[in-house]
Parts: sequence; C-alpha cells; structure tokens
Amino acid sequence: MFNPIDLIFNLNSLEFVTLIFIVLYFPRIWAYFSAFKKQERLHNEKKNRLALLIPARNEGKTILPLLESLNNQTYDRSCYDFFVVVKEPDDPVIGYAEKAGAEVFVDQNQRCKGDCLNYGFHEILHRHPGKYDAFLIVDADCVLTPSFMEEMNNAMASGADVINSKKLIKNFYLGAKKDRNLVTNCNCLIWSFMDALGNVWKSNHDVTTMTITTGILLKAHIIEKWDGWIHRSTLTEDMELQRDCALNGYKTFYYSHAEFYIEESPSLKETDKRRSRWMEGLTHADFIFAKRLFEKKDFKAIVNNYFMFCLWIVYAFMAALSGLTIFHAGMGLFYYLNGNGSSVEMFKLALQGLAEIYLTFFVPTLIALIADRKA
Repeated sequence: MFNPIDLIFNLNSLEFVTLIFIVLYFPRIWAYFSAFKKQERLHNEKKNRLALLIPARNEGKTILPLLESLNNQTYDRSCYDFFVVVKEPDDPVIGYAEKAGAEVFVDQNQRCKGDCLNYGFHEILHRHPGKYDAFLIVDADCVLTPSFMEEMNNAMASGADVINSKKLIKNFYLGAKKDRNLVTNCNCLIWSFMDALGNVWKSNHDVTTMTITTGILLKAHIIEKWDGWIHRSTLTEDMELQRDCALNGYKTFYYSHAEFYIEESPSLKETDKRRSRWMEGLTHADFIFAKRLFEKKDFKAIVNNYFMFCLWIVYAFMAALSGLTIFHAGMGLFYYLNGNGSSVEMFKLALQGLAEIYLTFFVPTLIALIADRKA
C-alpha cells in the first residue's frame, strides 16, 4: 500500500526542500492560471475628469511619442488634461509639452520620482482645486494606445481606488529592430509575471495587486488626502504604494483592456541596474511596512500579507537549493580526491540541484509564454 509518509522520508535533501517550497508557494502558483481566462470588459456611463501627470526629467525628444498619443485618444478631450514636471527651467521638454497642450511645472529640488510626483500633484491640487475625479501617472518614455484613457475611465466602474493597466513592450510594437534583442525579450516577462500571472487573480479575489507607478490611476480622494505624493522613503515608490494600499484598505484593480507601451532596455548592464534598484527598494519597503501589516489579523489581511511577502519564500528556496548544490559539489570533489566512491552520488545530487534551480525559472516562464502569448 502507498504510504506518503514513507515517500517523504525517502526524499533526499533537495527533494525535501522542493516539496516544502511547493506546499508553501502553492497559492501563488494557483494564481498563475487565472491568466488563461479573459478578463471581463467594463463600461462606465460617467465620463470622469482625469488629470495625467508625466515625470520628465532630462527626457528630451523621448517624450514626443507620448505627447502625440495623448492627443490621439478616443476619450473625450474635454474630460482630461495632462501635466509635465521637469527639473531644469531650460529643459527642451517644456517647449514640446506646451506645444502639445500640457501644463508644465519646474521642480529644481526633486531628487527622485517620488519628489517629482509630490510636486506635480501638489501644484495640480492647488491650481485646479476639486476639478479632477482621478489622477494618472505615465512615465515619459511610454506611449498610450488610442483607447487608453477611455478604458481607464471604464475601469473606474470597478469601484477601485487604484487601477493598473496592461503593459505592452514598446520595443516590440513601436521600436526599430535594434531596440529588440534577447535582453528585451527576457525582460518583458516580468510584466506577464506581475499582471497576467498575478494581478488578474488578485483583482478577481479583492487582494491588493502589484502597483507599478506608470500606467496607473489613483482616485482623487487619495491624492487630496496626501496633498501630493507621500511615498518617498525608498527607491521604489510603487512598492510603498502597494503596501500602503493593503495597510489602509484602498481597493486595487488590474484592468487588462487599458493598454500602453513601456520601454525595456536592450542593455543587460542597464537591465541589471534597474532590476537591482527595484529589488533593493522592494525589500526596503517590506521592512518599513511589515510590522504594521502583520499587526492586522483578519482573514483578508492574512491573504494580503501572504501575497505581499511570498517572494521571500522564493528567496529562501533559491538560497537553500544553491547552498545544497554547492555543498554536494564540494563533497563530491572531496570524495573524488580521497578516492571515495560516494563522489559520483554527490555529483549527481549537485546536478539535480542545478536542474531544480533551472526548472524553478523555466516552469513559470513557460506558463507566462503560453498565457500571455499575444503580449
């Protein structure tokens, strides 16, 4: 008769660690498969007044396609305005933006994107009090699809306070051949992991989504409460926002029908720099908010916290796999040099560890490629 207890005791150390990981990470793996069901399209009878803010320090002509896309929207042009924040008063972006119909602010004291957002929103609130129902943020190197503003307005029918849209890769759709290579092809997967394999399920189950501060909408009551933008403690204001949403009960939503193009670097060095900065900011945000988040004990908070911090399970798993792989390889070499026949078994275990590390990346990548294949 099959006995699962006997099976567990017969596992080697690598297999045992993998089993523990699968059990702990299974809810997150289960969420992957929501990506295979098309999200319902919403319709909003109300035409909200929207203000879109563009942080644009030293962007030069990079901003031109975005400005052009803002003036080619299907949404009623009288229902939205756009604003640009630059750092220097002689920035050429000022001329481009004003010609396109934007209002421009100069903030020479900004040190990070959070400072830029704070200054921009503060100025909008005080120059145009009570005018807007919601505020959007889009980075200067992005481009909007023609229906972006209309679909973001439709997404407000969800009742959410914070709404993220679908990211398409600008390098693929709008760039020259030189802008796309193996690096950009791999980089684009991060958005599929976050959105299709994560945010869809979270939106369906009222769990706080991964908030990225480009292509994002925040209802006016949040920006008015902050009188600007308050998340400026880390390198990643978006991770601070996500944790703040969970802490304060702001409803978040991901809407795949609102699409925009985001640029990925074709340089591996630049990519590593961006991802390292993002990971540093993410872990910093965890340490800032973790204590307050774990003080909330209701079921929704427990689920939110699991999905907020489950990446640490992956960290621990990869550290354990890597450590065991190195250990087995070292023992294999030691046994081999001492003429011990156990060296073959140790080397096999080291190869198994390498295979499991590879599969840990390969499996979710394969799911993303299938589920989000059109992107």
